Amino acid sequence: MMYSISTFLMKQLRLPIFTSKIKIYHLRIVPPEPVFDEIVHLKNQFETAFGKQLLSKSKPHITIATFKMNSKYQDTLITAFDQLSRFENFNLTIDGFDVFDKNSNTLYLKITKTKSIEPIHKAVKILCSDNLGSRLKSLTIHKVPHITISKTKGSTTLYKSLAHFQKIGYFKQIVVDHFTLVSRFKHKTWDWAHQIKLS
Repeated sequence: MMYSISTFLMKQLRLPIFTSKIKIYHLRIVPPEPVFDEIVHLKNQFETAFGKQLLSKSKPHITIATFKMNSKYQDTLITAFDQLSRFENFNLTIDGFDVFDKNSNTLYLKITKTKSIEPIHKAVKILCSDNLGSRLKSLTIHKVPHITISKTKGSTTLYKSLAHFQKIGYFKQIVVDHFTLVSRFKHKTWDWAHQIKLS
């Protein structure tokens, strides 16, 4: 049976278009200068000693929350998360190195536990529930604040790198005066950012 060109085009137009707008979002704390550059230098030291590995080139940050959502709701997200600006500036202490060894093989800088982070975790959950609800595809609150230096390909390199950096050591206190919301498509680089100033 022969179809005319117009019939063929009409059939093509009725086909569903599978263009995913689902993005991965991070709410994060970005350390200020000169600490940011110092941590970049530590990551470069890691690459010199152990080679380029997963996340060794990532920009220094502390992830508060990770979630997935259709980007068409981004304006709603910004309005909701801008309410975090009611939080006052607070201090964080970066103190030495440690590892996540189970299923992760991650070398990281430790953030000393502080009561300032817990209310932020709770606020993010409430804001997401009240404003985004079922629009969120997933939500993970990161309960152990840290700054990743790198992931490694195995536990041998992981513990060698830990021993190496524990000899060097690192201690700094930073003032957190804003949060940064970033997003990217799966397997892509971060392509959008929104800053939330604190009181």
